[in-house]
Amino acid sequence: MKNFSSKEIRFSGDSIKSCVGFIDLVDSTKNIAAMEGLETIRKYYSTFINSVSNLISSSSDGKVIKNIGDCLLFYFPKTSDINDANSFQNGIECCFKILDERYKINNELSKQHLPPFNYRISMDYGVVDLALVGGYSQMDLFGSTINLCSKINSSSSLSVPNEIIIGDNLYRILKSFPTVAAIVNNYYFTSSGEYKITETNRYSTYNIRRTNNCAMHITKNNKKDFLTKKQLSSFKENEKRFFFHKKNSAKRVIIVDDEQMTFLLLECF
Repeated sequence: MKNFSSKEIRFSGDSIKSCVGFIDLVDSTKNIAAMEGLETIRKYYSTFINSVSNLISSSSDGKVIKNIGDCLLFYFPKTSDINDANSFQNGIECCFKILDERYKINNELSKQHLPPFNYRISMDYGVVDLALVGGYSQMDLFGSTINLCSKINSSSSLSVPNEIIIGDNLYRILKSFPTVAAIVNNYYFTSSGEYKITETNRYSTYNIRRTNNCAMHITKNNKKDFLTKKQLSSFKENEKRFFFHKKNSAKRVIIVDDEQMTFLLLECF
């Protein structure tokens, strides 16, 4: 049996506290089932991964760690300073920008006969362990904070897509900032339920929304970019007309099997 313990992964022994996030592409499995050809599927997934990754890396201090199928894991290193309200606001605004830019992306997808993107975004804060993987050439994050943020993302708390759900740890930090901090005045929070860790251990989750009349995007150079409420309304109105233009209505059957003989038999048919 191959030994994976020596070279596949190496924990650095370092841990940091950080704000982490998961973004999942809703209904992607169902959507690609209606697509024709691998090239179309590749274009669909690459558009999702590249567009979201670029927004995370270019509009804030965020870093994408890896993609897990149709889900991206990312974090914001500067939030290790728990007193740096600006870094936390950068992280939150990054997620809002992903939602705002979705309208433009969906417009382009519609022109290419591809289904629109809908996201589930979850964020939380806590201790993460740093590790090197892939021949020690790539960094990865591990720990209960990552696991919990992932579970929140797939829980019923995010049954409504295109909203941002945060865990109780992050919620408490955001609410602890003084009232003079912009982060307190720009957002309001509503309870979105609890995630059941065990029968007796529940973890509260919250929905976060903007309170102002415009979308504020904070760039890496600390410049602020604004998208008016009227522009957002226009994008949302246009999105109602988005739909998946199927090139043909032929029925297809997808069979998944790992037996080589079954594959060859189906190929003959």
